[in-house]
Amino acid sequence: MAAFTFSSQHRRPLPVRDADPHPIHAGKRFLVLGATGGVGSETCALLQAQGAAVFAADLSAEKIAQLSDTLNIPGATVDIGSETETAACVEAAITALGGLDGLVNCIGIAEHFAPLDTKRSQWQRTMEINVIGGYEAAALVAKHLIAAGRPGAMVNIASEAGKKGHSETMLAYSVSKAAVISLTRMLSEALATHDINVNCLCPGSIATPMLQDVAEQFADMTGGAQTDIFDSMISTQMHCHVQPSEVAGAISFLLSDAALPIRGQAINVDGGDTPY
Repeated sequence: MAAFTFSSQHRRPLPVRDADPHPIHAGKRFLVLGATGGVGSETCALLQAQGAAVFAADLSAEKIAQLSDTLNIPGATVDIGSETETAACVEAAITALGGLDGLVNCIGIAEHFAPLDTKRSQWQRTMEINVIGGYEAAALVAKHLIAAGRPGAMVNIASEAGKKGHSETMLAYSVSKAAVISLTRMLSEALATHDINVNCLCPGSIATPMLQDVAEQFADMTGGAQTDIFDSMISTQMHCHVQPSEVAGAISFLLSDAALPIRGQAINVDGGDTPY
């Protein structure tokens, strides 16, 4: 029998497999925060294709208008760092869709600061957007579901940085995403008796504008070429970037009834690079 050898050299990138377009979310209504980003926009499109009504929210009015026109879905601008705007956004989604059955929180910022020179204001901005705003939206959606007596599901987007950390320049970001993982666990326990399921995903190596920005910031610091840095930020097992549509597929599954036994988990979607 011929011997099998395993080598990372000359490995072909694994093909993208599209999520099932069947109407598994028919009759459901979801608010997607961070809807105009790479993962957010793919999530809106997939949930709609699977039968859900979707309300899109993000910071840029121009991008929200474009997404709303493309998918023919309602939307609104929101600064998740503002408690008032977050509350208004959730209320607008409830009004537009006639209620909500779940929440997807894709909003986040990834800024680079020296680990020993991160200012208080930089910590506050990172935590307000990546953690506190998401919590406030989740709490408002949960209260709505409880008052209506309906089950629901929520998915937060954390990061592999929340597990492994990137202390060189992304200490604050890594800490904030670790907080999202813990927040997800606590919300899952708190809302279990109300039949509201809460999980989070920990993406990595995702081909999004955010990763392009990270590569640009690393290029500025190291003097390297942005394209070379971005091209190197791939999954070692898949030998390519994870695509936003693949993350959207995982989000859709966690919002479904099939994911009912999966609760309070931080699931890696980074092509196998994080082992726990």
